[in-house]
Amino acid sequence: MLVSHGKHLQNFGRNLDLRPSAYYEPRMESEVLEILDRHRGEKIRAIGSLHSWSSAPVSDGVVINLRHLNQVEVQCDHDAGWVTVGAGCQIKALLAHLKRHGQTLPSVGLITEQTIAGAISTGTHGSGRHSLSHYVDVVRLARYDEATGMSIIEQIEGGDALQAARCSLGGLGVILSLRVRCRRQYSIEEHWQEYRTLDPVLAAEREFPLQQFFLVPWRWTFMAQHRRENVLPRSALAWLYRAYWFLFIDVGLHLLVLFTVRLAASWRFVQFLYRHIIPRTVIRGWRVTDESSAMLVMEHELFRHIEIELFVRSQHLPEALDYVRRVLATAADVPETSSSGSQGPDQFRSIRGRYCHHYPICIRRVLADDTLISMTAGDEGAWYAISLISYARPVDRDGFQQVARFLAETMAAQFGARPHWGKWCPLSAETLISLYPQFEDFRTACVSRDSQGVFRNTWLSSLFAKVGSQLV
Repeated sequence: MLVSHGKHLQNFGRNLDLRPSAYYEPRMESEVLEILDRHRGEKIRAIGSLHSWSSAPVSDGVVINLRHLNQVEVQCDHDAGWVTVGAGCQIKALLAHLKRHGQTLPSVGLITEQTIAGAISTGTHGSGRHSLSHYVDVVRLARYDEATGMSIIEQIEGGDALQAARCSLGGLGVILSLRVRCRRQYSIEEHWQEYRTLDPVLAAEREFPLQQFFLVPWRWTFMAQHRRENVLPRSALAWLYRAYWFLFIDVGLHLLVLFTVRLAASWRFVQFLYRHIIPRTVIRGWRVTDESSAMLVMEHELFRHIEIELFVRSQHLPEALDYVRRVLATAADVPETSSSGSQGPDQFRSIRGRYCHHYPICIRRVLADDTLISMTAGDEGAWYAISLISYARPVDRDGFQQVARFLAETMAAQFGARPHWGKWCPLSAETLISLYPQFEDFRTACVSRDSQGVFRNTWLSSLFAKVGSQLV
């Protein structure tokens, strides 16, 4: 196995630095146990592809990169199936392997660069279904035996332990492999429409339950990406649609945004683009059917960015989106009228003129998860994820981060909004744990397997220290 000392790692967004005391890339599970025995008593953290903006992967202790543990074994039983997959397998590689068996994942996010363990550990999700964590049935992890102190492998298959392991933030140990439910490959029909108000977009969910939609800044209309399953064959022009999507959206739109933000640096130009130019590049009403793994993803990893994503319950969505609009208008110092609520511009004084938002705001519906602390953990009600992205250079992100922090703090207070564990997560430990009624159960599951906090970094330890009467 590869071992390195003095290694410097950065995440995709270039907002995190990792300087581990030792860095490993084991090729077998036995080597993971060997690493644990070699570094007994030290801090140990497993990482995936580092496509995260939160502090979850940060460590200055021993870091284990599991990218070589990427085996895939598919078991099919009629229309249902399971896949046992190594923790370091990337989602895109897993989807390709499943496709060869006529299978796919039941939930697919926009980005497929993450490893499977990293994705489920932070609650990665798509639109219209549960997060990927919800579909995990078995988790195998390496940890220390509490009685002997020796490294062991535990297989978790049920109860609170499985609910904790489905979205664990790395707190239970080093995940080695997972068994995830899969399903037969299916097709998605998609087309775009623009709406002036939110109501018809939400009404369309009955017909298009997998849709996602975008609030277009400065035009303040909604572009809905209507999606539903169907049994039709792949459209004859699906290849042209995919080429259009890649060239005009994945590449063209982002290059235009990058030019505007990094070179032109004109707030008025950003607003002009979204009011008059960018919406005209979206072809409305073109109905295309293609396989799900092609239709449900984007190439967001092509250009470096930072992202915050806030989850609100369905009943709070209209008010929350109106609030986001008013905050962004104030941040750019653009006069706006509020359609609801009484909170006026004076409450936004700290962010006035600090930032002009330059990217469509993505909204996705996510069903409740059978987990303890994924963002949609809880009852059966649906949640909506509201995503804000900045393509500013890492050294020019102060404005975005100030406004994003303001939104996270005030929306947590007003709407109980939960930030995505894997994206920029600026809330205090006290606020974060207050948003999760079962966080004490999660802490208990972790502490029972890691009483010394070996697998917890400083950020996760700060969360645990705020729960219950004991400081851990």
